[in-house]
Amino acid sequence: MQELLDWLEYIKDDRQQRKVRHTLKGILVIVLFATLANADDWVEMALFAENYQDYLRKYIELKNGIPSHDTIRRVMGMISPEILQQLYGKWQDRLNQDKTTFLFPK
Repeated sequence: MQELLDWLEYIKDDRQQRKVRHTLKGILVIVLFATLANADDWVEMALFAENYQDYLRKYIELKNGIPSHDTIRRVMGMISPEILQQLYGKWQDRLNQDKTTFLFPK
């Protein structure tokens, strides 16, 4: 998991940094975890984050609380589909690696 979190640090954030209240990494982690929990839209993702913020804090800092569904939508709209596809691929690789380790321990 740490490898994926570290990779998120390299995704370019084109927002005006003085106006940023929620990190790109934080929003991506919320979207990733909420999607895995079957959240279907931005509102459900924000609700997921509200309900599981203690768990999310194990992976991200939520200094300014949970971003609104509008913020999540707006930020995700700024990220290129290629980056999101790479993120999904890295996540899948990691899951497959963990599954193999679980099924066939060294």
